[in-house]
Amino acid sequence: MNCEVQHLDKNMRYRILIINGEHYILDMERSFWKIIFPFLFWMLPSTVFKVDDPDIVKQLKTEVKEKSAGSLAVSLGGIAYAIGILLAPLMGYFNIISTSLVNIIVLIFVLFMVAFLYFSINRKRKEKLENVIKLETLSKHVLWVLPSSIKHVFKFLVAYIFLLVFELLGFLAYIQTGNVMVLIIASGLLFILLPINRVTVEEGYTTVRFKDYGKAV
Repeated sequence: MNCEVQHLDKNMRYRILIINGEHYILDMERSFWKIIFPFLFWMLPSTVFKVDDPDIVKQLKTEVKEKSAGSLAVSLGGIAYAIGILLAPLMGYFNIISTSLVNIIVLIFVLFMVAFLYFSINRKRKEKLENVIKLETLSKHVLWVLPSSIKHVFKFLVAYIFLLVFELLGFLAYIQTGNVMVLIIASGLLFILLPINRVTVEEGYTTVRFKDYGKAV
């Protein structure tokens, strides 16, 4: 069935789904695996929460749009390229003599810190939503969110693979060279890559399929 997707006011973690005139909230960060493998949003069902109060819906809505996966990849790629060009003459100054084992330990620590910061921000967004409404008090339904188009899937996969490969190459380069600047750039890109799952359910129109169809409509 047809579905209109809208964003929440200053809260990128959630989406409002309008289906048959009824409103549901989708938590984009509810599943850890859908953060790591964002294309699972199209392959596995998601839990949504039905909102019956129109005043709550009005309070949550916003007209702000996010960048598409394609434009996001182009922007990030351009920024990374520009930074690389500017810093290339100075890269040698950031090399620290150390073993690969030490570099791996440092890398693991940095990855932990990036994940901690990311999930701390997401927890704040959840608290912000719960100041308006608590999702667990609402009725739950399970549905599949289908991609809006083949073009959208293609653009997303290209962006995701591009960023992921760039990210992995950065971490491998740090392990081999011990260059701190490479680690800083790669970890910063990782922090940007983690929320890319949000463009799998972008603002606009798409199709959904309820698992409990008879109960949801």
